[in-house]
Formats: sequence, structure tokens, C-alpha cells
Amino acid sequence: MSRADTLVKIKEAESKARETIAAAEEKQKATLAGARREAIRTVQEAESKMKAEHEAVMAKERQAMAEKRQQLLRKGSDDAAKLMSKASANVPKAKAKIKEVFERTIDASA
Repeated sequence: MSRADTLVKIKEAESKARETIAAAEEKQKATLAGARREAIRTVQEAESKMKAEHEAVMAKERQAMAEKRQQLLRKGSDDAAKLMSKASANVPKAKAKIKEVFERTIDASA
């Protein structure tokens, strides 16, 4: 093989090597871009899932708090009704006692 043929083969090999390197670099860039897109998608899905779970927990807690509030309101209403009933039962006794004290005061002054 002549020196010229050897140089041509070297030039062809260098050219082929540059093409292979360029193709590998392009493939690397494409793979990296795909990986970045996948990472972004994964993060967004995780954030979306976390937000949905957070909202579900918050809704559950709001419901529990609303039920507790209703229980407390019902208990308060029941207690108030019992007190009103007890107070209503004592009104005639109180009137009689006041009348008795008043009549005693009048009798004592007469």
C-alpha cells in the first residue's frame, strides 16, 4: 500500500470517527433531554399526587371538625333545654317564696 493510500485510509478513519463521535454526542443530548423531561414529569406527578392526598386529608379533617361542632352544638342545646326546663319548674316556687317574703314584710309593718 502506498503512502497516499495510507493517508486516505487514515483520513477516512478520522472522518468516520468524527461522525461516530458526533452521532454519539447527539444521542447523548437526546437521551439527556429525554431524561430531563421524564424527571420533570415524575416530579409533577409526585407533586400532583401529594397535593391530592393533602386535599383529601384536609377534607376529611374538615368533615370531622364539622361533625364535632354539630355534636357540641347539640349537646349545648340539650343542656340549655334542660336548664330552661329546670328553671321553668322553679318559677312557681320562686313566685310563692317572693310573695311569702313580701306578705311577711307587709304584715310586720302593719
